[in-house]
Amino acid sequence: MMEANSAAAIPEQSITAWTCARCEMTVTFTDDTKDPRLPTTWSSENGVLYCLSCRREMAGDAGVEELDEGAPSEDRQRARSQGRIEFEIRRDPDRPDNRIAKACHTSTVAVRKARARLGIAPQLRP
Repeated sequence: MMEANSAAAIPEQSITAWTCARCEMTVTFTDDTKDPRLPTTWSSENGVLYCLSCRREMAGDAGVEELDEGAPSEDRQRARSQGRIEFEIRRDPDRPDNRIAKACHTSTVAVRKARARLGIAPQLRP
C-alpha cells in the first residue's frame, strides 16, 4: 500500500510578505491576492520596514531621547506620550482628536494641546 504524500498534493504558492524590523510582526499575502502592496500604515525608513505600532513607539522613544538622562520618570512618561501624539497628528492631521487619543491611550485634551503646540488644526469633514 502506498502512502499519500500530502505535501505534494498542495500546490506551491508564492507568498508576498513584509516583516517589521523592530517587532518582527509579518504581514503576508498569497498569490490569490491581486497586486499585494505594503500596508499603508507601514513605513520604509532607509530600506528598513516598520509597522504602525513600532513607529508610534519609536516616536515616543524619540521624545524621551530629547530629555536629560537623569530626567524624572514622570517627565519621561509625558515626553513619550507627547511624542506618540505628535506622530499621530503628523501622520494623519485630519483624523479626529478622539481617534488619535484612543490610538495613543490618552485624552482628547492632550491631543488638542499637541495640535495647538504644533499649529496643526484638523480639516473639518462635511
